[in-house]
Amino acid sequence: MRRNLVDMNRVGLLIMLLVGGIVLSCSRQDKVVSPVFRLEGTVIPADSLQNGYVVIHADTNEILIEASKESFFVEAYELTGDSAHLSHRYGKRGGGPNELMEANSIYYHQPTRNMLLYSSNDMGAQFINLDTYDTRPIHAFRQNNALWLMKAEFINDSTLLTACVIPNPKNTEPDWFKLLHLTTGQLTDIEGFLPEDGFDGPLMTKQWIYNSSARMKKHPHRNRFIYGCDEGLYAEIFDLEGNRIVNRKIILDQYPSYHPGGDGVSPEGAPDRQLCGFKVSVTPRYIYILLNRYTKGDLRAISRGETPEQFKGPGKGISFSEEVLVFDWEGCLCGKLNLTPFVVNIAVTEDDSTLYGITESEYYEPVLVRYTCPEIP
Repeated sequence: MRRNLVDMNRVGLLIMLLVGGIVLSCSRQDKVVSPVFRLEGTVIPADSLQNGYVVIHADTNEILIEASKESFFVEAYELTGDSAHLSHRYGKRGGGPNELMEANSIYYHQPTRNMLLYSSNDMGAQFINLDTYDTRPIHAFRQNNALWLMKAEFINDSTLLTACVIPNPKNTEPDWFKLLHLTTGQLTDIEGFLPEDGFDGPLMTKQWIYNSSARMKKHPHRNRFIYGCDEGLYAEIFDLEGNRIVNRKIILDQYPSYHPGGDGVSPEGAPDRQLCGFKVSVTPRYIYILLNRYTKGDLRAISRGETPEQFKGPGKGISFSEEVLVFDWEGCLCGKLNLTPFVVNIAVTEDDSTLYGITESEYYEPVLVRYTCPEIP
């Protein structure tokens, strides 16, 4: 299988060259070359891993995997030695009580072992406790259906920081984030944030391009966040103090290129060369950014049925990546990881010892992979 999953170094080198010009490192590293570590993954046999390609969370004993095409949305696997065994399924798909037809977004609050499943199709949501299996509906999203609440991250066990779009082309209020209180449905305005990309068109267009594909993670113990999107290659770190965002630091500064489309609002106009964001995993020490390796031009070619060669074959599709940038929470680039084989997304254990991802076998089946992380200076 290894022969079919490797040999993508040229693509990785191209992305690394592009990223090299847009990473903003901290002052102490301006003249220091960050170390590059090449990691060889170990396949971890996992029973019942059918359609799970997204690792939600990983620790030393358990992995949570999104199983989007199964009858349940989340699968928990117990890690035993060099294998993973299915221990429980959560979030039954269906139209009955305590069920959802879809779960487009899944958010996990590790301190309480609560998981929030959310369907953007009908704004339905439910809370599930992974220890007690208690399931209850959440109505807060439907109570605020005048807003598009796009992406979110837990602040505490009952409050989310949400990236939103105000569906009004005439809106001029820079409401980028809001706090959503899950028990009451109340919204709290957040001040002090707007990406400074030079765009002066409709605010709805700007919110749409960033927040419809937002990436956001909270520090495990502090109110510090990493935020970015899947348009361009832009990311920044900030603190949330009360209802205000402070201490912003941009760490990737390739803002998306866009303009309003024919309807005057919908964003379009990205050049073929534009990169397409990242996935992210965080620990108390580091931020791990898995770079998406495709461009807007690649997406357009695939939509025409002209898939570039680098995206053909098992474990090489457009969703799979290899390049990981490792930042600390002050925004300093500390190192780079090159993964073999490629994976869809990543989850790193809290002690920074192990990275997990999912690749594909030669039969295009999902395969769980484990990487031993290096000691980053």
